[in-house]
Amino acid sequence: MQKYDLEAIPVVDNEGVLMGRVTIDDIVDFIKDEAEKDYQLAAGISQDVEADDNVWELTRARLPWLILGLFGGLGSVFIMQDFEDVMTNPRIRDLFFYTPLIAAMAGNVGVQSSAIIVQGLANNVVKGSLLNRLVKEVSLSLINGAALALLIIVFGFIMNYELSFSLTIAIALMSVIIVAALIGTFVPIILDKRGIDPAIATGPFITTSNDIFGIFLFFYIAKLILGF
Repeated sequence: MQKYDLEAIPVVDNEGVLMGRVTIDDIVDFIKDEAEKDYQLAAGISQDVEADDNVWELTRARLPWLILGLFGGLGSVFIMQDFEDVMTNPRIRDLFFYTPLIAAMAGNVGVQSSAIIVQGLANNVVKGSLLNRLVKEVSLSLINGAALALLIIVFGFIMNYELSFSLTIAIALMSVIIVAALIGTFVPIILDKRGIDPAIATGPFITTSNDIFGIFLFFYIAKLILGF
């Protein structure tokens, strides 16, 4: 209908006999239902619910993803505990203050990447080899990461941080952005190939996983560079 600007499509049997038609209002209803479903999945709601549904139905739709987020947060806590030496080192304990920044950037990049891929899958424009997609996402991540890392270094200069400290945050941020972009890109593709609605990857699933990987990479890279 979109391609040929049609208002109705005839439906025929194997003999070419007219059985009925599909009208544009049928298509609009279908698109609306699919859009609402995808929006709810992206927001972390696992069932088709309305704002005026009862409390029990709304709870069942929201709680599973909140539990996932809870376990993801607990995973981040255990990761940070493994690097508790940072807190006892006056020279680098300010690293902990950048944890929300790293987690937020990982989540934002992951959601951006997954949203573009999910849209592309819906419009059937995600084509070509996975290797080409990998190269494209890494290149894009390097450009974005380098720009943001430069801003971090400038900020560190203004705040009178040691250069090694600023470089640590900048390198960690670039690494986190690359990993988050790859997760946000390939998780929807994998889900789609397995017959699972890829829209689920634009919500808490991507955010939570990127938070965990982001925090781990941040402190691991900081440990390698600063040697605590």
